[in-house]
Amino acid sequence: MKSWAAGNAPGKGADRPAEQKPKPAPPFPGGAAFGPGKSGAQITLLGQQLVRKGFGRHYSSGPGPRWTESDRLNVADFQRSRRELAGDPDGIPGPLTWRLLFS
Repeated sequence: MKSWAAGNAPGKGADRPAEQKPKPAPPFPGGAAFGPGKSGAQITLLGQQLVRKGFGRHYSSGPGPRWTESDRLNVADFQRSRRELAGDPDGIPGPLTWRLLFS
């Protein structure tokens, strides 16, 4: 009762989980980080986000650190899905593709 009187009724205060705020997008690593012959954690991160957003159909074994044609095809699918990006779905993420993908 004291807890309720203090404003900690169920669904409030310590009983309620903190409201989830969206994580800010990770900084764009630059266009040179993506494409044939490239590898790194940023490619894995990109692939994981593509899968989360429903654009991972071209992966046969999931995203990884080495750039593949599957990455390019999945990015191009995402680009075609967004009106802001549909004009040139080249499959290479730029700053706008990155920001929209992580928003």
